[in-house]
Amino acid sequence: MHDVVAHLCGVAADVASGNTEGAATTPWTAAQVERGRGKTVANLIDEWAAGATGFEAFLSSPDGAKAGAAVVDVHAHETDIRVALGLAPEVPDEVLSWIAVMMRQGFDAQVAAAGLPPVTIDVSDFELFRGRLGRRTSEQVSAFGWSADPAPYLDTFFLFGPTDHEVGL
Repeated sequence: MHDVVAHLCGVAADVASGNTEGAATTPWTAAQVERGRGKTVANLIDEWAAGATGFEAFLSSPDGAKAGAAVVDVHAHETDIRVALGLAPEVPDEVLSWIAVMMRQGFDAQVAAAGLPPVTIDVSDFELFRGRLGRRTSEQVSAFGWSADPAPYLDTFFLFGPTDHEVGL
């Protein structure tokens, strides 16, 4: 849990300061985790709270519209932490709907770019959100309501690859 909190604190600090070169890459995330390594979770949360105003201001700016992935990341990891603690996820419906639209549009564009025929997936917004971000196995995603055989689409579906073990909610 410490590394997830360090990453989220780092995202807020990096986005607020404009340090977005390489955003969402493994080195960018690793640097955030490393910066938080010697700090307690409580210290990281205090830093995150202190930087939240700058982060929120950036997201409300014209440039912030391009940083929607940061909002998705925060909700994804908050859900990860809640699941790890045995708590129910709490993604607001309006946020989940917004994320799902982005996820579906992004998937459709990736399918087209890969030269695959269009496909629809009948699945809840929450399962789409968790699945595309790698919190579902290939088997779980294959069980979604696909309009075609999902096998050719799985490499395109996962933004960060599937998990190799079932993750709770």
